[in-house]
Amino acid sequence: MIGTLAVVFVFGGLIFFHELGHFLAARCFGMGVKTFSLGFGPALVSFKRQKTVYQIAAMPLGGFVSLVGEHAGAEVPEDFAPEEMFHLRPAWQRFCVCAAGSVANFLLAWIICWGLVWANGHVDTSSVVGAIMEDSAAAASPMQVGDRIVSLNDRPVAIWSEISPIVQESRGNALSVVVRRADGSMQSFSLVPTLLKETLPNGQEFRKWGMGIRPAHREYSFFQSAQEGLADAVNMASFIWNALGELVTREVAFDNVGGPILIAQTIYNQAYYGLISLMKLTALISVNLALLNLLPVPVLDGGHLLFLLAEMIFRRPVPAIIQEKATIIGLALLICLMLAATFNDVMRFFS
Repeated sequence: MIGTLAVVFVFGGLIFFHELGHFLAARCFGMGVKTFSLGFGPALVSFKRQKTVYQIAAMPLGGFVSLVGEHAGAEVPEDFAPEEMFHLRPAWQRFCVCAAGSVANFLLAWIICWGLVWANGHVDTSSVVGAIMEDSAAAASPMQVGDRIVSLNDRPVAIWSEISPIVQESRGNALSVVVRRADGSMQSFSLVPTLLKETLPNGQEFRKWGMGIRPAHREYSFFQSAQEGLADAVNMASFIWNALGELVTREVAFDNVGGPILIAQTIYNQAYYGLISLMKLTALISVNLALLNLLPVPVLDGGHLLFLLAEMIFRRPVPAIIQEKATIIGLALLICLMLAATFNDVMRFFS
């Protein structure tokens, strides 16, 4: 039940914020909105407020905001005025409306990261020792809180994530450790890792080799957390962008690409690791949704932005026939990509 609810709320929340971005931008410019929908297909629940119909539809994988006069030649619906037509507005206003969905998703990721840092602080990613466990290998060694680990077994260490792989490779054999003290002096010593028991938030226990140290932890004020949260969101965007680049250059195999099934499965599993882990994953998926929608593929927001950018540069709209053909190609490409990603998701069940 927890995992299922997590999938529903995360998917629904991300779609809602994306469409809310389009909706608010359109309303700020005085454009008419006919429908605000979460999902596609027949409406399960709907109501009308002022001129807009709000609904939850049967197919939950997506949503849309239907604007008045999205295409040239469209008739003015009843209750709406001609000046509310989308296609009659300046290109820069239409550009802002199309980009607002991705902006909303990035803002959501920033807000989540901001809240997490403010509530829980931040783990220092450097190699500084923040705490030493009692009765551990580190406690029996000359290591001190505040030491910066410089190298392990003559392998340089710069960030905390580089420590664990070297310790696991030792398989309990002695490690040569070099640390820099807070006063700048260097110290070398030997340390023998031990098997440590760890418990996950879902109660599952496992053992791994460890020295018995934890990274430093910092607390931040409300406004400092905003800066740190923004940095986290930007790092997520950089990570996703690099992954997309590696996919294009084939450094990463297409078999690693997943679709809605993999995303839902990941959310379902992450729900059992606690709310903090689930919120971090939500922020990551939100940034991912923002970037994917900005790809210059017709049908996606990025395709519309490309046409509008060309219109602003050349001072005239891209011919309708070109937009139609590009949209057909983009739709076919998107369908093929979704089918391939879904195929990968299904095959993972048998591998």
